[in-house]
Amino acid sequence: MKHVKAAALALLLLPSAAPAATSGWVETPGGSVRLIALPADAGGTASALLDIRLNEGWKTYWRDPGGSGIPPSIAISGATLDTIGFPAPQRLGGDDGHYIGYNAPVQFPLTLEKAKGGPVTAAIFLGMCKDICIPVQAELTADASGEAFASPLEQAALTDAEAKLPQAATEGFRPLSGHFAADGKSIAVRFEAPEDGPVPEVFVSGDSALEFGASAPARREGDAFVADVPVLHMPKAFDAAKAGIRLTVRAGTRTMEAPLPLD
Repeated sequence: MKHVKAAALALLLLPSAAPAATSGWVETPGGSVRLIALPADAGGTASALLDIRLNEGWKTYWRDPGGSGIPPSIAISGATLDTIGFPAPQRLGGDDGHYIGYNAPVQFPLTLEKAKGGPVTAAIFLGMCKDICIPVQAELTADASGEAFASPLEQAALTDAEAKLPQAATEGFRPLSGHFAADGKSIAVRFEAPEDGPVPEVFVSGDSALEFGASAPARREGDAFVADVPVLHMPKAFDAAKAGIRLTVRAGTRTMEAPLPLD
């Protein structure tokens, strides 16, 4: 009888032979994470989604946490990671320890290229914080290669996540310019945003060699808004043309993200 129970338990622990386009949830004290993958098209392009579920009171970080925190890291095998979509974040914490991130469940849409027609694995590293911060490291595998089309639930999850991403710049809601201070310790950004509603929230990010802090409150100057953003780290060999600096703005219920042209 003991052998039968052991065999039954072993069967329960065996991985399923059928491919799954959604990985299992990886549980942590602060929440859980999973990977959803959609079938690749004929050219090898596929969409995927890193789904982060946060427990009550826990937070995680944006791509530039503002000098305090762990920016999400995602390394893909089985395909080439082309883009990661980040919803507009929030400024969190107090004046003595502020950072930039999310305090509710969040999803990062991924665009994959050169999908090899098999499983896709995301090796992730991110932080979840409450009273303390816990690094989360996991490998999530999803395999949509056996599916002719995406399941409605998986497609709906990706569509909903993409709808929450900042919109492209438009007339009246767009970056105008960025100007670094002479000492390189801050950047002043000018942008257009709707005048009605709360004061816009400003976030700036660049490539991995640049780090920006939390912006000072935006102020109205003429027909534009201006905000001063601390520069926490800038490499000595700084090439503005290759820095990939982007401006993200939340104006009420609207969000926008676009490259920031530099003076």
